[in-house]
Amino acid sequence: MDHPRQFILRDVRCFEGEQRGRLRPITLLVGENSTGKTTFLGCYRVLHQVFSERGLDPVPDFNEEPFTMGSFREIVRSRLGPKGRIGEFKIGLDIDAPDSGMPPYELTVTFREDGSQPVVSALRFQFDVSAFLELRQVAGGTCVKIPGDTAEIGEASIRDVMFLLDYPTAISVDGSARSRMVEKLTPARNHLSKLSASGQSERNPVRNPAHRVRGGFHIGRLNLSRLVPVAPLRSKPKRTYNPVRETVSPEGEHTPMLMMRLDRTNKRHWDSLHDELVTFGHDSGLFSDIKVRSHGKQMSDPFQLQVKVRSGSHANIMDVGYGISQSLPILVDIMADEPVRGRRRRSADGRTFLLQQPEVHLHPRGQAQLANLFIAAYRKRGSRFLIETHSDYIVDRVRISVRQGLLKPGDVSILYFEPNGRAAKIHSMSLDEDGNLQDAPAGYRDFFLRETDRLLGFAD
Repeated sequence: MDHPRQFILRDVRCFEGEQRGRLRPITLLVGENSTGKTTFLGCYRVLHQVFSERGLDPVPDFNEEPFTMGSFREIVRSRLGPKGRIGEFKIGLDIDAPDSGMPPYELTVTFREDGSQPVVSALRFQFDVSAFLELRQVAGGTCVKIPGDTAEIGEASIRDVMFLLDYPTAISVDGSARSRMVEKLTPARNHLSKLSASGQSERNPVRNPAHRVRGGFHIGRLNLSRLVPVAPLRSKPKRTYNPVRETVSPEGEHTPMLMMRLDRTNKRHWDSLHDELVTFGHDSGLFSDIKVRSHGKQMSDPFQLQVKVRSGSHANIMDVGYGISQSLPILVDIMADEPVRGRRRRSADGRTFLLQQPEVHLHPRGQAQLANLFIAAYRKRGSRFLIETHSDYIVDRVRISVRQGLLKPGDVSILYFEPNGRAAKIHSMSLDEDGNLQDAPAGYRDFFLRETDRLLGFAD
């Protein structure tokens, strides 16, 4: 698995020039409204889409729910004055890829405008100061650059060239054209092979023996964890559900169907999920039991979700606090051991959750317990989290968990998005072993930190 260490944005919306945010298993995005937190998550998702399991996607969707970012001109940073309009923007990752045999590297993707939408126009893999590979779309083909060599591959897209670098005998062009392309790309392939050999030497032995020289590194595909985006407002509860299909959505429309299917067809998984849900409900004070009540014996028959609040009787989910229905999609997505239909689970630890304001409609006790759930999911399942939050209770619970030894300081990154006129700056903050914030800028300390520290007994 590749491990992203930093996310990079350049000239995207409110981010002027290059901004970087440090990524760790639990990354919290905090700051005032309209400072770029949702843009950060949306661009992170797009980068995953560009390097999907199917190979490079040169026209990713910047408007896939729950992140609707608009057209190219609404995404690229606007610039006033004599310099005029900005013609491109960039997003990227600083990556450690221990199983690939390659040294750590920085990947940057450049986007330009095509028919009002952003398309990939260049890729740059920077391995160190003197080692890089750059591919740029030019008129009539793709320009490939490495130190000391430039080649133009006519009538070939960036996607074709990347595929040819990885699989020189598999590209679907006639033999003579393929041979010419392979010959022009020989210096680039040799450059990558040397880097791979040096990376294997530094990491000797390679963690996965099957990954040799080029075997574990593919230019057109990253070995990233699967993303699970969750919208800030989840779907409204229904009094009765009519099973039609289990359609996955960031709003959690699939959650009732998944619960019903597990209850009907896989009691072991349902019992495990049910027990975890009840434990969370008890610890958070939200509910004491939850069940699926079917109105027939067939999978197609209508059903209800019923919840018991404290010591009362079971009631329809429509008739209890809104916080339960808003938190349930998050709980089920994190806890469910069985994949939702249409989502192929790679492994128990193969997921990164992109969460927008998961604390919506939860009281402070529920917000703190939600943070405990994230921490437990990371420790138990290896799940990773990028969380946009306005909840001091989530931030404080993470800090307390570090002080208690449940998390290591290196497990947590807190990104503070500071407004600066028309721009925003990302500050990467960390925690020491006592949960104290390190590298906190004056703006964060002034607005958020002083009273919280006094309340929790942290050092001034």
